Amino acid sequence: MERKLKKSIINFYGVPSFGFQLFVNVEIYYFAAFLTDYAKISAALAGTVLMITSIFDLIWVPTAGVILEKTNLKWGKYRSWLLVGPPFAVLFYILQFSKIGSAGVNAVIISIGFIVSHLIWNIFYAAHITMNSSMTEVREERIAMASNRGMFNSLGTICFSLLSMPLILMIGKAIGNPAGGYTITVAIAGILMIGCYYILFFMTKDYANAGVSTQTGKAEEKMSIGEMLKQIVVNPPLIGLLLGELGRYLGRFVIFGMAFYYFKYVVNNLAVVTVFFTGLSIVCLFGAVITNPLAKKIGERNTYIVSLVIFIVGLLIVWALPMNYMSFIAIMFIAYLGYGIPDALGVAMYSSTVEYGEWKTGKNARGFIMSLISFPIKIAIFLRSVIITAVLVGAGYVANMQPTAQLISGIKNGMALIPAIIMIVGLIFIVLLYKITPESLEKMQEEIKARKVEN
Repeated sequence: MERKLKKSIINFYGVPSFGFQLFVNVEIYYFAAFLTDYAKISAALAGTVLMITSIFDLIWVPTAGVILEKTNLKWGKYRSWLLVGPPFAVLFYILQFSKIGSAGVNAVIISIGFIVSHLIWNIFYAAHITMNSSMTEVREERIAMASNRGMFNSLGTICFSLLSMPLILMIGKAIGNPAGGYTITVAIAGILMIGCYYILFFMTKDYANAGVSTQTGKAEEKMSIGEMLKQIVVNPPLIGLLLGELGRYLGRFVIFGMAFYYFKYVVNNLAVVTVFFTGLSIVCLFGAVITNPLAKKIGERNTYIVSLVIFIVGLLIVWALPMNYMSFIAIMFIAYLGYGIPDALGVAMYSSTVEYGEWKTGKNARGFIMSLISFPIKIAIFLRSVIITAVLVGAGYVANMQPTAQLISGIKNGMALIPAIIMIVGLIFIVLLYKITPESLEKMQEEIKARKVEN
């Protein structure tokens, strides 16, 4: 009989995500600005750094999964990375936000800091995600932990948006070095992140080897890289979830990238863009709060589908109807629940695809599959710039131009219609390929256990 998780572990499972958001958002919000305005690297060289590092960032996702699957440190296969990973990632991440030497030398140091820190953090990030499925097979516990992680994610983002820039500016002014404001802020965020990961590490001592041995005590077989990759090919729910998440993230990133232009040129009130972004984070937090009871009642798949439909409908309303900034924000806040709820479901849904893969092949690639949760995000980040650039060029955009009918139409398309279409495509993949239900998941788990008993 499977041991129930302690309530404290379920409640604190998401704490590392709070620290991770404080840590990673420095890059998401400010990396490009740091390169050009603080490290004083030319735009051309900064573009090269961004391109090279983006390529490595994409490659590191499956690489991290392979490393996670191939290693088994003494504090637990997945749990160990919560201890050893964060400090090393912080050391190299500090280099990513340092101003050292000439522009060329600094670009190399920054690139090395980015490349090494991202490989390490992809591993311990995946390890944390994987513990959702390794510590328990109870669907309700997985959903509760996934929802909990979504709440801590949102809290971390809200805290970051409120505190980061004032802290960067205050430190930079105090030490007489604006670039140093970023360096020290990154170090502070890194220390907080380490503490958050260590909280879960010490709390999960009793579950150190959960998910890495069968009921008979026999260790899981090592899988080849080819066998890990096969887990994707034979796993339609995983493929559907990856493509659905790609659509959801890409739509969101295009919206975020177009928001500045929408508020400046369409509703003519750029000052409220901060209210808009902060409000979306709060909506995301509320979405995570209601995800747990909703998913337990109607299932993860149905919750995901209904939520994304709400988001899509909201975007189409924004696109089709004329509105001022108040009505736009109100509708977007309601629609954004359709992003926040699936955001808190992802971990539990990926966990179910692990069970499907083991049921289908007889092999468990938990670490590898769970590491893929970052893959749609990385691809979406890579594609968003292409889409936003195409939208602006197609609209005839020139900086600080007077709004024209063509510009307003193009920006509205980029802000609402195009993200809606992208998400519709992603939703189709979810509907067609992700067929796992609570009933089918339970049946698969029973068959897997029966096979282990027979062996």
